[in-house]
Amino acid sequence: MSEKKQFYIGISELSVRMNASYEFVRHRCHDYIIPPKADFDIDAYADEDEIAREMAAYDAPHAADYCESLCLYRAIAERLPKFSRFVFHGAAVTIGKKGFIFTAPSGTGKTTHIDLLMKNYPDEVKIVNGDKPIIHVSDRGARVCSTPWAGKEDMQRNTIAELGGICLLKRGKTNAIQRIDPARYFAEIMAQVYIPKDASARLLTLDLLDKLSKNIPFYLLECNVSNEAAKTSFEELIK
Repeated sequence: MSEKKQFYIGISELSVRMNASYEFVRHRCHDYIIPPKADFDIDAYADEDEIAREMAAYDAPHAADYCESLCLYRAIAERLPKFSRFVFHGAAVTIGKKGFIFTAPSGTGKTTHIDLLMKNYPDEVKIVNGDKPIIHVSDRGARVCSTPWAGKEDMQRNTIAELGGICLLKRGKTNAIQRIDPARYFAEIMAQVYIPKDASARLLTLDLLDKLSKNIPFYLLECNVSNEAAKTSFEELIK
């Protein structure tokens, strides 16, 4: 493994010092690179053992540079709660002036749905992040922020938007969207939240999620893979 090289990125209005052995990591983060800062917020580092464990965690072999990227993403995610932020697994877009996250277990169709939204409403719907956006919770509400980690499609745009709502997506034969009480879907929501290993960071994450659920609307979107599905969610959320 080559020597660690440092560069800096800005995500969710935080400065992060990246320590990376592979050029792949810098390339992945190229849209987020900022000038060096002496007073950076997060120091992201992954040692050789961490990267080796990440490589061994998959049935099919993954390249060391890709695994280093994932380790550094986790190093950042572990430290976000102290800054009132956490990583949320979902596909985020802006619809009009507000951001919306569509979340579901992998393979359910989040990417397909936002792709349909962007194709049907290109002027009103823009990508934020296709897989791992950050949610920044404050007393004024919440914002959704893009990151360089955006899934295999690499759908991302370095931007921040006021969070207008979170949609739990489920496959259905017909298309319908309704406002829900997030407490009734606690398990499904928690399954999409990055939970830190550190106990204090875990408690902070739960507090942030509780505040989020009280201030941001949650929806249940049951849909198929059709233009009508995109119309259903768009017409409700653009309101």
